[in-house]
Amino acid sequence: MAKKNLTPEEVKAKIAKKEAKSKLFFGTFTKALAVFLALVVAYSLVSVAFTLPSMILGGGNAAVQGGNATTPDGGSSTPSDDDVLFDDQTPSDDATTPDGGDATTPDGGEGNAPAAATKADVAKLLNEVTAKAAKGDYKWARKCWYTSPLDVGSATDTLNGVIQRVDPNANLDSVVGGFLGISGKETDPAWEGDVKGGKLPSEGKMNDEKYLLKGFSLAEADIKAMQVKGNTYMVQLNACKSPQKDGGNALNHVTNDFITKDEVSKGVADGLGSLSNLVTINSLDVDFTAILVTAVVENNALKSVKISYTMTVNSLKLKALVANIDGKGAGKMECTYTFA
Repeated sequence: MAKKNLTPEEVKAKIAKKEAKSKLFFGTFTKALAVFLALVVAYSLVSVAFTLPSMILGGGNAAVQGGNATTPDGGSSTPSDDDVLFDDQTPSDDATTPDGGDATTPDGGEGNAPAAATKADVAKLLNEVTAKAAKGDYKWARKCWYTSPLDVGSATDTLNGVIQRVDPNANLDSVVGGFLGISGKETDPAWEGDVKGGKLPSEGKMNDEKYLLKGFSLAEADIKAMQVKGNTYMVQLNACKSPQKDGGNALNHVTNDFITKDEVSKGVADGLGSLSNLVTINSLDVDFTAILVTAVVENNALKSVKISYTMTVNSLKLKALVANIDGKGAGKMECTYTFA
């Protein structure tokens, strides 16, 4: 069959139709990709920033005030102004034992430390009781909230605009909160769950092993300050800068409930699949301060423990397509484990 010769008008109409289809495809593709990237960027920003992952001494008022000195291995820092156990005193007034420790003596309760407990004594005790308790049954409650809204600079409004095309009631904060259970206010309910035999439950929001209680591996050098009152041990740990889960910092000696840069990068890569090269996490600078452990120990058995900290994301640098984005924010978290 002979090929039909098109008139100049038909050729022009065919080209116009092809251009229209191409324009529609690429327009739709671009919008879809923008929405997808917005969610990925939101995930990456807050996965690290607000997982923010356990914080604030129950009923207390742990406050973050800066300080970013790093140790030679880059794992920990000890700001001079993040004291939370002695907020009503200057650092030089911190109660100390005669041998230069930072513990107050027990006041006659059922404590298990000697009358002039040292940091080494308390670290050893907490390591022992948590190692045993982590293998048993307990109740878990965790909450976290923003203390400073997510801020990705000039990209904030753009990302919010893209997100709100999908859901007019959503924004960057709520999308990220959806990933991690972060709410906009401290009064929102905590996540809760029951653990049996130290294993993750089959249902509920406790769906990640990082939430489980771990046996502590505290060292005397991890402890910045402490108070022992009866059977209650309040221990403030040295602040950490961008800690890793390698056991080389004070935070990781008591919990796995925080996310690292590498974990965020992996989450983004898994989410994007073959498009993972579109988003790159370049660096993360985050301070974990006011790290506080409050444990109640009776007859050498753990009755409850709270692990809390404040997180300040100084900079989370990422590249989405050709755009360089720098995110900032802050949050508080608190995790409580209680035993029968």
